[in-house]
Amino acid sequence: MMDYESKLKAASQELYEKGVWKTHYNPPIAKFLIKLGMRIPPPHYQTFWDNFIISMATFATVWGTLNWFVIWQREGKPILEAIFMSLLGGVLFGLIMAVFYYVRRKQLQLTDWRRLGE
Repeated sequence: MMDYESKLKAASQELYEKGVWKTHYNPPIAKFLIKLGMRIPPPHYQTFWDNFIISMATFATVWGTLNWFVIWQREGKPILEAIFMSLLGGVLFGLIMAVFYYVRRKQLQLTDWRRLGE
């Protein structure tokens, strides 16, 4: 069985060989989570639900926070409404990203993460 770093390299190599741009198989959020010590597969190798949750949570947090300080607070938007809008935006973004990576994984016929490197 391969260690995490070797699997990550094998996944990057497979995606590179399939013609996927590096910014697509190693997006900033994935780099950030890996630097935090999370041992997650690249998005193309994650499950639909993992992609959904990670995309939803990060988008809702970043987008909601930025909107709060730049727009919503000045408009006097109630905090609960801002949270609801952030979560709704996160759910929509998470769904779009999860579907995108699911479809791309199938189109590219990528190796399953658990079998990568065998």
